[in-house]
Amino acid sequence: MADHSESREAGSEVDPSASSVDPVTPEPQVGKGRRHPPATQRKSPRPARSLAETRGPDPDTPLAEVWLTIGRIAGTHGVHGDLKVRLLTDHPEHVLTLERVYLGESREPVTMTEARLQPPIAIVHLAGVDTPEDAKALGGLPLRIPATDAKPLEEGEYFLFQLVGLQAVNGEGAHLGAVTDLMETGAHDVFVITPEGAGASDQILVPNHPQYVLRIAPDEGLIVIEPPVYGN
Repeated sequence: MADHSESREAGSEVDPSASSVDPVTPEPQVGKGRRHPPATQRKSPRPARSLAETRGPDPDTPLAEVWLTIGRIAGTHGVHGDLKVRLLTDHPEHVLTLERVYLGESREPVTMTEARLQPPIAIVHLAGVDTPEDAKALGGLPLRIPATDAKPLEEGEYFLFQLVGLQAVNGEGAHLGAVTDLMETGAHDVFVITPEGAGASDQILVPNHPQYVLRIAPDEGLIVIEPPVYGN
């Protein structure tokens, strides 16, 4: 969830709809990804999408201080103030378990009295939002939750903010740079490793696949990789 989502497991495939860091709001959105979603086929390729378009919190930030964006209000539904929410989470079913959310930059909780899924959106009703006019006034706002209200991470899963900034080394311990971004490509997420002082042309792109990602250790500030070797 900023549920952008999004966690990543070493070498696992992730859902192409995984959430990403929110480039609009000053407080970054962080998300979680599923461990082993099924592979999907696409009729046409989709451009890679950055998952870290703004700087997130420091990797050692306590979860209670991290705010996750689970969706963005995309419109109204019906005549009773229901909201259409474009979901930004790999775990849409978790939205149905939430009792409270936070709107935009507000830290005042709002009770969510009803929610149902109509992927890729959810229809939700918030306490005090009872007319289409009330709902329309909230258009575009992100829905956020503290990370402590997110679906618990499974072993080997991480929030995006715990990955961006990790120092990358190879299997022999040689320093290769730092993780500066993640990109969605439709198959595997791709870690963007930027050597110190290097520009974009010198970045190392590493698919999140066990052949190339050997270990992720946020508690050590490290990711161990085997960079791909491409032919001429």
